[in-house]
Amino acid sequence: MLKIGELAKLTNCSVLTIRFYEKQGLIQIPDRTQSNYRLYKQSDVDRIKFILNCRSLNMSLNEIKQLLTYQDQPDMNCSKVNHLVDKHIQNIYQHIEQQKYLIEQLIQLRKSCDGMCSMEKCGVIKQLS
Repeated sequence: MLKIGELAKLTNCSVLTIRFYEKQGLIQIPDRTQSNYRLYKQSDVDRIKFILNCRSLNMSLNEIKQLLTYQDQPDMNCSKVNHLVDKHIQNIYQHIEQQKYLIEQLIQLRKSCDGMCSMEKCGVIKQLS
């Protein structure tokens, strides 16, 4: 059994984040000692590492909750997992396109100022006003 600080060190996850994951239902609320310390198991370590791996792939909390639900049903067919990942990939592609559009807007905005004028004549400032 691990206390929250030990769990945080083992998973490289802050205590606040662990508490947040508890509140969000991503990890189960742990048992407590008589002194009211949280006590975690190895399964909590594994679950937090899973969550952190998902977060590193920019998955939302809802996506992670869904994956954890699937993980908790080991006999279930994994086609739903593939569907979730495919949808996540599509969202990333859409986000990339939005970022490309934003870059183009910023490039055009930047072209409106040569950097040699006063602020009151700055094309960037004028266009943003």
